[in-house]
Amino acid sequence: MTVFFDTSIISFFLSFAGILGMMGFKAMENRSGKKSWISRLADKTNNPVRNYFAHLKGLLQYINSKSALALVQWIAYHVLTWARNAYIWVYRKAHAHAPSKKVIDMVRGRGEANRNGGSSFYLKSISGDDEEVPEVKK
Repeated sequence: MTVFFDTSIISFFLSFAGILGMMGFKAMENRSGKKSWISRLADKTNNPVRNYFAHLKGLLQYINSKSALALVQWIAYHVLTWARNAYIWVYRKAHAHAPSKKVIDMVRGRGEANRNGGSSFYLKSISGDDEEVPEVKK
């Protein structure tokens, strides 16, 4: 029999007893015509609690509308700062070794330019070399 008395069963029975108690107090209040102490307490605290929650709701809406953009900018700043620091760390690690430095420079478009390569006359002319570039006839 004790197997059936776990926390959920006990909380159900306590809730059921509370509901029956509230219904009983309300029935006694309706029969006598006088308000119980709980009803008087609720009447006195109803408006202040409602005003407090209305003020809190307005405050949260003000904070949300005014600071949403600032919050997004703050988060983006920290994420991008972390990403930039990670990039700088990887870049320095890669440049510590000569072969990877050459590959990185090649990808970025830096490094040695081969004059006898297969590039166009236009690319050879803007490469900045001082050698004579043959003219293209129109």
